[in-house]
Amino acid sequence: MAPLLLLPGLSSTPELWDAVRAALPVGINSTALANPELDDVDRIAAAILAAAPPRFALAGFSFGGYVALAIAAQAADRMERLALIATGANADSPDASASRARLTELATSGAYASIDDKMTRFLLHPDRHADEAIHAKRSRMSRDYGAAAFIAHQRAAMGRPARDAVLASIRVPTLIAVGREDRVTPLAQHEEMARRVPAAELVVFEKCGHLVPIEAPVKLATAIANWMTQ
Repeated sequence: MAPLLLLPGLSSTPELWDAVRAALPVGINSTALANPELDDVDRIAAAILAAAPPRFALAGFSFGGYVALAIAAQAADRMERLALIATGANADSPDASASRARLTELATSGAYASIDDKMTRFLLHPDRHADEAIHAKRSRMSRDYGAAAFIAHQRAAMGRPARDAVLASIRVPTLIAVGREDRVTPLAQHEEMARRVPAAELVVFEKCGHLVPIEAPVKLATAIANWMTQ
C-alpha cells in the first residue's frame, strides 16, 4: 500500500490531522505535511512533489485540496489515490477574491491574530460553536502557521486556475468528502466534482461544517480507510 500524504488547509498545520491519523488502521502509513510558504499553488505542488516518495496516495483538505489537484495535474502517474475533502476545483469568484484580499490586508496590517477567532464559528457546525477544545486547537494552529504563510496562501488561492480538466482526467480511486452544513465549500460543489471524476465516491458527514478533520475525525478516518483499501 502506498504511503498516504495529508495536506492541511489555510491557517492549519499538520496538527489538523492528528485525530484522523490516530483513528486510522495500523496498516495505513500516513504523513501529515505542511504546505510550503509560497504564493502559487503550482509551485507549492512542485515543492511537495520534490520531497514526496515515488508513489503515494494523497488527501487534501480545503486549500490542501487545491494543492492536491495541482499535484494531480503535474504528476498523475505518481498518485495511486486521491481524496478531496471540503474543497473545490473552481477558480475564485470575484467575491471570493475580494474577501481574500480583505483578509490579506488585515494580516498585513498586524491583525492576523484576530482573523481565526472570528472565522471559526462560521466554519463550524452550530453544535460545535462553543467547543473549547476546537477553538483552542484552531488558535494553536493559527499561531504556529503564522501571518506570512496566511498571506502567501491567500494569494495562491486567489490565483489558482479552475481544474475541471484535471477532474475529468483522474483515473484513480477518488474520495470526495464534505460536511453537509459546510458553508465555505458547499455540498453541491462536491456533488459536481463527483460527477466529473470517473472513479469518485462521495461521502457526506452529517451535522458537520467545513472543518471535517476536526469535527468528524473518526468518521473521516473510516472513509479514508475504506478508500485506501478498495
